[in-house]
Amino acid sequence: MIKFELLNLILLSFALLATTSCGDDDVTDFDSSKLEGTWTKVRNIQVMDVDMVYYTFYPETSYSGRIEEYVSNWPDEGWKITDLNFRVGETGHMNIYTGKVRNGQSRLYGEYDVQIKKSEMIWYKTDTKEELARFKKESSKPIIE
Repeated sequence: MIKFELLNLILLSFALLATTSCGDDDVTDFDSSKLEGTWTKVRNIQVMDVDMVYYTFYPETSYSGRIEEYVSNWPDEGWKITDLNFRVGETGHMNIYTGKVRNGQSRLYGEYDVQIKKSEMIWYKTDTKEELARFKKESSKPIIE
């Protein structure tokens, strides 16, 4: 009887150790300061992607801030500038919102899972590994003024 209880205690210890060590190893603390600066969208050569797109991130807290989106279809057409806001969680899940609209509310502009590797940012479709856009860090400050 004592051997059986000792064996159960040992097995329980291993089970507890296994479950505590299997925590969220993939979850990293994502701080919005990682987004700060200007990022240019890398063109996809497999798609007719002629737009030039820049995003300048201005973090205001560790989880939110504002964005200036610059889009130009052709060099002689100038730039369309959109003011946006963002919120990002500890796992890199980011929601981008428009500024205030007529009713005083923001609306969802985009939802992505964000990963940053050195000077590259990748936007994935939420809860998948389907890549939606890839960006290269251009500068720590706005490029277009």
